[in-house]
Amino acid sequence: MAIINITEDSFSDGGLYIDINAAIKHASLCIKQGAKLLDLGAQSTRPGASIVGAEIEIKRLVPLIKELKLIHPDVYLSVDTFNHSVAENALIAGADWINDISGGRHDPYIFNVISEYGCPYVLTHSRGNSMTMDSLASYQNVVQDVKNELYNQVNLALLSDIKSNQIIVDPGLGFAKNTEQNLTLLRNIEELVSMEFPLLVGASRKRFIGSVVNENDPSKRIFGMAAIASRCVIAGVNFLRVHDVKEICQVVKMTNSIIN
Repeated sequence: MAIINITEDSFSDGGLYIDINAAIKHASLCIKQGAKLLDLGAQSTRPGASIVGAEIEIKRLVPLIKELKLIHPDVYLSVDTFNHSVAENALIAGADWINDISGGRHDPYIFNVISEYGCPYVLTHSRGNSMTMDSLASYQNVVQDVKNELYNQVNLALLSDIKSNQIIVDPGLGFAKNTEQNLTLLRNIEELVSMEFPLLVGASRKRFIGSVVNENDPSKRIFGMAAIASRCVIAGVNFLRVHDVKEICQVVKMTNSIIN
């Protein structure tokens, strides 16, 4: 899953692809490099990010979705949003997936949209919001607590008539988790793979990688992400959400060649 941020303030590539032509060019490159999914985000979810609002998200997303569907009709488009109105407009425009970093907490009506359209839904573990999540990284047992909180949101989704085969879970690395908690989740990632839903991991360029490898520049954290990607492939993770598509595709291919 390639990350296409059409935002001004994302932590790694904010402003680079806010122009639709730049976004299309980058998306096309990601596809050429091996991406099977494009994850389009019009709202930054980095710690401290301001909320731009559903109207701006829709204005940024809909033209891009329509254009990408014309140019690349066979590529799946995911939309990274926690607003039900954005999700609905994106699906009407041609998006295939919804990727909700709040797991339905921010806007429970999103469950109704997912149920109505029957699309795949990435349900992510997180706490609080971009302003508060760093203060909520307190767990008795981070692996078990994340699993339990994911199951709580999954059950709410199922009660809203979302089918179990629509759900993909994401442990939410970096969301209300400190470096050691993120590493603990990765050490024990098989416990999350063993949940009865496909697993997506999104660690690309995140702050905890920079903390481990002592790299302040997010764009230079690729080797840390490569280690995570290999770990995830070995564990059986289904989807990796990444910025550096070509390089991580090579890591995935090499790891699969070794283990298979």
